[in-house]
Amino acid sequence: MFFPSLGLIATTDVITVDMHHTVQDALDKMHQYNHRSVIVINNTLHYIITTKDVIRLKLEGVSFSTPLSQIPLRPLPLIDKESNIVNALNLTNDIDEHICVCNKDGSLYGLVTNSDIVASVDPQIILESLQISTIFEKKFGYKTFSPDTPMSDILEYMKDSLSDCVIIQEDKHAIGILTSKDVIKFIGEGNCPTMAVSEVMSSPVEMLSEKASISEGLEYLRNGHFKRIVVTNDDGQVVGIVTQQDLISRTYLKWSQLMQDHFKQFEEITQILQQKNRHLTQLATKDSLTEIHNRHMFAELFSQELSIIKRQGGNLALMMIDLDYFKRVNDTYGHNIGDYVLKRFVSLVASSVREADLFARWGGEEFVLLLRNTGCEEAYCVGEKIRSMIEIQPFEDVGRITCSIGITEVRSEDTLISAIERADNALYSAKDMGRNRTMTCSGNG
Repeated sequence: MFFPSLGLIATTDVITVDMHHTVQDALDKMHQYNHRSVIVINNTLHYIITTKDVIRLKLEGVSFSTPLSQIPLRPLPLIDKESNIVNALNLTNDIDEHICVCNKDGSLYGLVTNSDIVASVDPQIILESLQISTIFEKKFGYKTFSPDTPMSDILEYMKDSLSDCVIIQEDKHAIGILTSKDVIKFIGEGNCPTMAVSEVMSSPVEMLSEKASISEGLEYLRNGHFKRIVVTNDDGQVVGIVTQQDLISRTYLKWSQLMQDHFKQFEEITQILQQKNRHLTQLATKDSLTEIHNRHMFAELFSQELSIIKRQGGNLALMMIDLDYFKRVNDTYGHNIGDYVLKRFVSLVASSVREADLFARWGGEEFVLLLRNTGCEEAYCVGEKIRSMIEIQPFEDVGRITCSIGITEVRSEDTLISAIERADNALYSAKDMGRNRTMTCSGNG
């Protein structure tokens, strides 16, 4: 098997900005070249500034005239251009989409992505029969907004979200998508935060069938210069969003199996892939900050519980919990204190619910709790217990915080999306009534 050197597969047409330039210079480059990120050059160390960084700086009120050298930026992995893709495996991770390929003097030669590495392997390794639908054994979910939602609300969501895009939906149909590139253009043009997302979104939404193979998905991403695939079922309905990393992690699994079966001389490579698979499995199930279930794992567990009540009957209640005014905590005390508040909140809630209940971080300061064998009235009592407990607990440096809770009973005909929507509506009712409340979708509270 031939493994090419990284110099042969690296992209050398890289958009860069010097470390001594300003945030505005980087934003101008991103806007000019329609890129979601720019590489920041600093001698032999190279960094990246992304859309999420720009959003964070704007919301924190940081002047865009600030030099990049004064902004916390993430350094990128570095590797010599004469190294081959096997050497690069140890550098691939869930955070960095890019790896810097360098000359011997450390200067930047080009970039490679995880998909470049996978696509450069012998084509027989990536089986055409493996469909994108297999991704949804572990991956599910996407956030939707209505077309009249102001951009300020979406920027606030995207700042802390695990995802860098949202679907714009009307009458349960996707009419547009807002990606990090759209956000960069919006900020770069200095538009008003109250502008409706319908004026900013990309439309129509380009989609790919869940029956497409993983290799077709990689080709779709590369040819279209996309970062993600909006996946549809046979009825043309959106069933989820798959990223490049999702496709690669699935390919690693199959690649590892083939290495074990047919290429014993590549034992070291197999071990690397197995380690990476364990790491990806951990990422697929746990939230890295709070160490409870993450959104994707919750979606899988919800599906299992829903199947049980369809077959056997019974009650199932879904609760959404949101920390009130959490943005003030981050703005006033900093993100380290904000992280402490989230972890202490999780610890308190986890210790007050049953082991059988499923507790997960939905995103940012939003959490979900699935209560087995529990009806709406019982769930309301549990919600009130949690709310009143949090209200009286001291949080170091912050004092006291409160939470708002929305509850719905899960129906046999539900999907995760429909159940979440009702619980979310109840949560927003609690906020509209002054926060620090528990509301059910039937209006109790």
